[in-house]
Amino acid sequence: MTGTEPASVTHFRDFLKIRTEQPNPAYIECAEFLVNQAKDIGLESKVVEPVKGKPVVILKLPGTNPSLKSVLLSCHTDVVPVFEEFWTYPPFAAERVPTDDGDFKIYARGAQDMKVTGSMYLEALRNIVNSGKKLSRNVYAVFAPDEEIGSQDGMETFVETQDFRDLNVGFDLDESGSGMKGKYIFLYAERTTNQVVFTTHGNTGHGSQFIEGTAIEKMMPIVNTILERREANKKALHAIEADGSNIRSGEITSINLTEFNGGKQANVVPATYSATFDIRVSPNDDLQHFREWLSKLAKENGAEMKLLSPDEDRTITPVDRNNKFIDTFFTALNKRGIEPIPIVCPGATDARYVRSKGVPAFGFCPMTNTPLLAHQHDEYVYESQYLSGIGIYTDLIAALANVEE
Repeated sequence: MTGTEPASVTHFRDFLKIRTEQPNPAYIECAEFLVNQAKDIGLESKVVEPVKGKPVVILKLPGTNPSLKSVLLSCHTDVVPVFEEFWTYPPFAAERVPTDDGDFKIYARGAQDMKVTGSMYLEALRNIVNSGKKLSRNVYAVFAPDEEIGSQDGMETFVETQDFRDLNVGFDLDESGSGMKGKYIFLYAERTTNQVVFTTHGNTGHGSQFIEGTAIEKMMPIVNTILERREANKKALHAIEADGSNIRSGEITSINLTEFNGGKQANVVPATYSATFDIRVSPNDDLQHFREWLSKLAKENGAEMKLLSPDEDRTITPVDRNNKFIDTFFTALNKRGIEPIPIVCPGATDARYVRSKGVPAFGFCPMTNTPLLAHQHDEYVYESQYLSGIGIYTDLIAALANVEE
């Protein structure tokens, strides 16, 4: 590495400096930046607002045969909030800091979580345009809002629009985490978000009395039973991940008690209590059966139960090389000596909404040997990995867009 900053890194840092953190993302500024990048690269651009004030930016590299199914490059524009007092460098300054081995670290919120992916998409498309090579299929890079808060006003809404249907997508590349130890990963499925709120009602009265049938008495068996299952699942995860890599965590359903609310003051027995669990159901568990178990648990204890996202369903892209796009995905990476490892995404990505429309989608990040720091303090990416990733994406996107009918 040299001290001279490559133009692609400058573009990346400029993207990172746009404060798109929730709950007040600078979406308009971000959209303007992306449209200007499209002009500079030579891409077509379109901005739509399925939800007012929340733009979806669509960039297009036209193919020579636009009747063919297109290649979609998915990215989101929002990032999670920051706690600036815990950062070594300002989280939206995108500082470029030299390392002892001659590399650089780029510190910023979003340096690992999607802004790096979106920036690599742009630079890969720039490479393709500058090469003068023509691709058969249209390539679209779509930058959508609100992924970090569930995507209800983002990709979930966008895939229901005519603008999405007009893309005529045949294959989608989406986000993924970096690999480790020289290995690369790709996401073919993800755990289903199954956040649930239990509410119990009971008798109230003075805190000095042994009051029967209280809300908290009804709630505790629910909480204890679910936490027992959490403990069993933790043991199951430890059994398949003896090395502690956390790479297979998506294969096990995760359970966390995230809110526990009730009571007005110390000497009054509360009439109502609620408990919220963030549960991510693995594709290895039957989703409907799991929800029936929760519903039965609520009914047995006289509780109300509410799923926060009742329409969420499992989304899986079969790893089937009979699909020409999927076969090309592996072939293109294999030419670079990359054998990507299939992973179940432990969280949720916008790929689930694209998959719901019958489009195969893989999450892939062309970086490795980078500690997973998404959503953490001092999030950074190695410049060398970013630059290497651009080259990998350049080859991969070109190969996908030249898949024969």
